Order: sequence, then structure tokens, then C-alpha cells
Amino acid sequence: MGSPALLAPPRRPAPSAPASTPFVIRTAQRGEAAAQPVAPATGPGGGPAAADDGPGFLARYWFELASRPARLIAALMATAVAPVVVIEAGAVARATAELAGRPHTPRPVVPVAAGDLVPKRAPVVPLAGDLQTWRAAAWTAAATCPGLPSEVLVAIAKVETGLGIRTDASYAGAVGPMQFLPATWSAYGVDGDGDGRIDVMNPVDALHGAARLLCANGGGDPHRLRTAVWHYNRSVSYVERVATLAGLTAWSTVE
Repeated sequence: MGSPALLAPPRRPAPSAPASTPFVIRTAQRGEAAAQPVAPATGPGGGPAAADDGPGFLARYWFELASRPARLIAALMATAVAPVVVIEAGAVARATAELAGRPHTPRPVVPVAAGDLVPKRAPVVPLAGDLQTWRAAAWTAAATCPGLPSEVLVAIAKVETGLGIRTDASYAGAVGPMQFLPATWSAYGVDGDGDGRIDVMNPVDALHGAARLLCANGGGDPHRLRTAVWHYNRSVSYVERVATLAGLTAWSTVE
């Protein structure tokens, strides 16, 4: 029997190339249907290229980003804006929780005094003999006594001093543009212009003092207005003259 033939060792099958896994770029856009795969690179002979962690990978990565600028911008904006939105949402949530847990405190009701309902105007200083400025100042003074016509104050000023022209003391001792006796002024004098002084020679103070005197005697009531003027100067002819100048001839008779 001859010698056996030498048998060649069996050939091992060539290792199959591992299945290539496409490189996938995922964007930050929510709800996107599917990401676009990137074709794997091939090496010499059609086989897969060796792993490349160097410039080749970065080149492909930036190429994909550059080919989709809208997605790149959206991803960058989402990355920048998202923290701010989260912070703001947290602040709103904290404020809402604080308000929800805080009991409602109604504002206190502040009572309004009757004097606070009087119209407020800057004081007008009447000029001697100037009807318009006296009317304006008389309107402010009469407002302190609801129902008192300002024309009555102007008429008294006309009769007494010609609207502040004659302010010397009378034979009875009355002084100032509204001719107050010292004792009467002590009882009814008013700081009408808010300067901190109660001055009988000040026409604004004098008008407010006259309004206070008339009001104390019923000047706010049309049926008692004549009587109030009579208490200012106890003369029936005086009352009639004031009534005529004020244009209020329908007054009731003096009580």
C-alpha cells in the first residue's frame, strides 16, 4: 500500500464583515417621523471602512448638519430657550401657589366725612373791586355750607366794603373786607387759604368766616336765608339790599 497522500488543511472561511450600522443624525425636533440614515463608508474592495474617530467622522458630521440648516437652527434655539422657559414656568407656578394659599383680605372701608365731599379748588385771592375774582373765591367759600348761594357772599362784600376797597374799621369797630367785629371773628374766623393763619384782613379767610357765620344761622336753608343775613347785620334794609344785589328776591321773610 502506498503512502497516503498529504491532505491540505481545510481552509477556514473568511470572516464575514460585521453588519454595518448606519450613523443616524437625530434632531431636537419633537414628533419627527424618522431620522435620515447616513450611508456607511466603504473601504477598498467594497468592504466596510475601518472605524474612524478622526477627521473623517467630524467631516461627515458637519456635512450632515450643514445640509439641514433649518434643523440645526431649531436645535440650537431649543437648547438656548428651553432653560429660560423652565425657569419662568417655575416662577409662575410658585407665585400661583402662593396666591392660592393666601386668604383674601378685603380692603377696609374708610368712612367719608361730609366735608370731604365739598369740591376742592385752589384758593383764589380776590382782588379789590374785581368782581370775577370775588365770585370765584366766594364759590369756594360757599361750598363749605351746602345750600348757601355764593352770590350772597359777593353781595355782602359789595355792601360792606365795595369788594374789598374800603377795609378800614367802621364806627362800630368792624374790620376787614367782610367787616367782622373782633368778638364775632374770634368765634367764626377760618383759615380759608390754608396758610396757617386766621386773618380777618385776608379776603379768602374773611369769605370763609362769613360763610361759617351764615351757615350757623341757617344760611344753607332757602327758607332761613334772610334770617341768616339778618344775623350778619341786624337791619331789615341791609337784608333787602343784599337780597337785591344777590338776585334772590324770592327769599322768605325774616323770622
